[in-house]
Amino acid sequence: MKKVYPIGEFAKKTGQTIRTLHYYDEIGILKPSCVSSSGRRFYSEDEIIALQKIVALKFLGFSLEEIKHFMQEEKWDLKESLAFQKKLLLQKREHIDRVIKAVTHAQHLIEERETIDPNMFCLLINSIQMENKHKEWLKQFMPDETVEKMFDISEEKQLEYGKKLLEVFEKLKECYGKDPSDNDVQSLIEKLFSIAKEVAKEVFDEDLSLFHWKGDELAEEPMLFSSPFSKEEEEWVAKAIEIFLAKEGVDWNEEES
Repeated sequence: MKKVYPIGEFAKKTGQTIRTLHYYDEIGILKPSCVSSSGRRFYSEDEIIALQKIVALKFLGFSLEEIKHFMQEEKWDLKESLAFQKKLLLQKREHIDRVIKAVTHAQHLIEERETIDPNMFCLLINSIQMENKHKEWLKQFMPDETVEKMFDISEEKQLEYGKKLLEVFEKLKECYGKDPSDNDVQSLIEKLFSIAKEVAKEVFDEDLSLFHWKGDELAEEPMLFSSPFSKEEEEWVAKAIEIFLAKEGVDWNEEES
């Protein structure tokens, strides 16, 4: 006669909770060996082997519904299932890596601040969260090799440029309401273009005389490219940029036409 264990003892022996074993019984994934007239569940060594299979499949990331299907089969055809599962796990790992990167960047950029503007924070997270979609979008307008090079900046440089941009954006928001031609505002716009030229030089290894800002395409993708500014602030910044470019001898309206 097979040795059986009350559910409490079986739970301790297998490292599972009684609640989990009850649930597995309810959904039909692991039935007890026998149930007494009073409703007490008992498990044998056979259920330990079955539970080991369940634990192994759970470790690989299979859902309980998928595991239930496997448990009903004598032979497991895992080739396609494992390939699909590996693909899902790689996607999860990529997502976790992006989240860790976002948290690291956020910590670095706000280490000297007690608070941060929500729009600034969302801009930071969006830039990392949507990185792959940003690449796909940019490849509509640039060669693939150029786009990949743009995103191949070292982590250290990304943090450096991110911090500089955050500081400029914050100061622009503080200046909102001033005349766009105000010296303080124009000085910030100049810094903005200076950072853009730094990035361009880092990516293309050449000194660009002026980094032309054209935002119409970006404005058409509000969910893809978040903005640190409200609509009113964006219009104000756009006017300040137009004034700055005019001083540099560039007709922004002509550039956009």
